[in-house]
Amino acid sequence: MNRAIQFAAGIGYLVVLVQAMRDVAAGMLVPSVVVASFFAYVLSAEVMLGRARASRGPRTQVAAGVAQWAPLFGWVPYAVVAFRLGPELKLPDPATAVGVGLTAGGIALALWALVTIGRHFDLELEVHRDHEVVRHGPYRLVRHPIYAGLLLHTIGACLATGNALFAAGSLVVTLPLLVLRARTEERMLRRELGSAYDAYAREVGMLIPFVGRT
Repeated sequence: MNRAIQFAAGIGYLVVLVQAMRDVAAGMLVPSVVVASFFAYVLSAEVMLGRARASRGPRTQVAAGVAQWAPLFGWVPYAVVAFRLGPELKLPDPATAVGVGLTAGGIALALWALVTIGRHFDLELEVHRDHEVVRHGPYRLVRHPIYAGLLLHTIGACLATGNALFAAGSLVVTLPLLVLRARTEERMLRRELGSAYDAYAREVGMLIPFVGRT
């Protein structure tokens, strides 16, 4: 990936993280939970990435296009939350509570999947020579539990914050991008793993249990 874009993305993540720390210090619970939970995933993913790349074979496929570049801009929606950009709707307290639960629970699912997939994990969409089908842990429930967890987290963040701009961006950009990444990854895995992945896809749903079996 382009080094300049990666550097700019790193600055974006850092700015949002600093603002999130200010929210924590100010006792602003909801935006703190939303942003902090996302950064818990990001930092865990970076740690896992270093370990994964050191313990697997060379790449055999690498995706291109929007789906590949999406993680570089993952900080943008959280800037909306951290800096409270856009109108914030006052939702009923139960809706906010459910949102906070989904926000944290979605990240917990993504982290569980991250630990489970181990050396096969990467922020870039790629397949390597010794790739294999992972069928245990959350991968028994859905084929893409990391994306499923991030979807739940995003939906929860919409409810928790009531931020109309964040919700609109999630509906138009974030959620479709997560689905696009899952589908792009599917095509690569089917090409690399063939019948083994086809059999897995017939048994396990894509992002929701029992839904999207092909």
